[in-house]
Amino acid sequence: MHGIAWISVELLQVYHALLALYLNDLRTLVGSVIPGLISLGLFLKYAHQIKDPKTILGFLLFAVTLDLCTQYWGANGLNLMISGFVIWPVLVLLLGDRLPWPMAYPLAFVGTLIPDLYGAGMASHWTGRWFFGIGDAGFQDALFLVPLETLIAAAVLNPFGTFMRKRGYFSRRASVDEDVYPEGRDRRAR
Repeated sequence: MHGIAWISVELLQVYHALLALYLNDLRTLVGSVIPGLISLGLFLKYAHQIKDPKTILGFLLFAVTLDLCTQYWGANGLNLMISGFVIWPVLVLLLGDRLPWPMAYPLAFVGTLIPDLYGAGMASHWTGRWFFGIGDAGFQDALFLVPLETLIAAAVLNPFGTFMRKRGYFSRRASVDEDVYPEGRDRRAR
C-alpha cells in the first residue's frame, strides 16, 4: 500500500472514531448537532427568498469577524460576544420581506459556530490535543441558545417592521405629502 493511501485510511479511521465519540454524547447532540440540522432545514427552505444576498453575506462576515476579535477564554470556557443576536433581528426589522425572519436562526448559528470552531482550534493548539467543547454545554451552549433567542427576537420585530413600513418608515423612497410644498408643487429632482 502506498504511503499516502495508508495515511488517508488512517486519518479516516481517526476521524470516524472522533465523530462517533462526538455524536454519542447527548450534550453535544443537543448543543450543536440538532441546531445545525434545524439551521440546514431553515436555510434550504428560505434561502431563495433572500433578495439581497450580498448584503446578508457582508453582515454575516461582519458578525463572524466581530465575534472572532472579541472572544476570550475564561474560567467557564470560551466567551463570545454574540453580535448576530443584535444584527439579524435589526436587519429583519429594517429589510422586511427582503430577509425572511426564519433566516435569522441559520445566520445566527453560522455566526456563532465559526468563532466557536476557531476557539476550539486555538485550544487544541495550546493543549496539543483536540478540544471537544463545541456544543458541549447542551441546552446552555451558545450554539443552542443564540439562534433560538435570535429567532424569537426576529419574530417579534418582524410585525413591528411591517407596521412601520406601512406607515412610511424604513422605506427606500421618500413619501412626501402634497401639502408640504407651497402651491402643491413637488420640487424634488427627478
